[in-house]
Amino acid sequence: MAVSRLQPQGIVAQWLPLPTQNIDDSRALVRSFLDVFPYASLWTSEFHEMLLVGSLQPMQLDATKITERFQQDSVRSTLQDVGIGSAAALLATWVTDRAGLERFAADAPAVTDDQPRIEYAPWVRSKEITRVLPALLDLYVPPPLVNADAGFTERMDAHRQRLMQFYRASLHAYDGDREAWGRDIREVMQGDRANPYFRWFVGQ
Repeated sequence: MAVSRLQPQGIVAQWLPLPTQNIDDSRALVRSFLDVFPYASLWTSEFHEMLLVGSLQPMQLDATKITERFQQDSVRSTLQDVGIGSAAALLATWVTDRAGLERFAADAPAVTDDQPRIEYAPWVRSKEITRVLPALLDLYVPPPLVNADAGFTERMDAHRQRLMQFYRASLHAYDGDREAWGRDIREVMQGDRANPYFRWFVGQ
């Protein structure tokens, strides 16, 4: 239905929750998306969820244009509220391209109207996010940026490294490793203490 309503160069963003189904069912959801959209990518939006972004045409990540649009008041204020304070920080949430998603989905069957596998899936295993999140993050490839100078790329990489450390800290918390959680989250907060998302997550 979504694809039938797309305008030329239109895109679809599909919410992908991580702890609400087993990893095999996450693979099936990704397969469903790939079966419809020839151009697809994965972005991390929050520790417990990601976004699948798809289109019928190639999607160019132009650092100059993205930076210009980020300066729009409504865009900037909305993203800053969730801890994304710059175009470089936004692009640091990129995870992988279609090839990476294909590796993740592998031979998983798609979820369809006549095969609604999620509705009849087994009970979710305990701490399933500690399996699916690392599997998805391991798919990382650098985003295919155009018009990005060395400074922009360095800032993007720095934001990504901090975000990945935050995710590692959160996984330590799920595993009950208080020492590792405390060490990593202290470093994260020292590096970006004003980040609204990090502050919200740790209850500040």
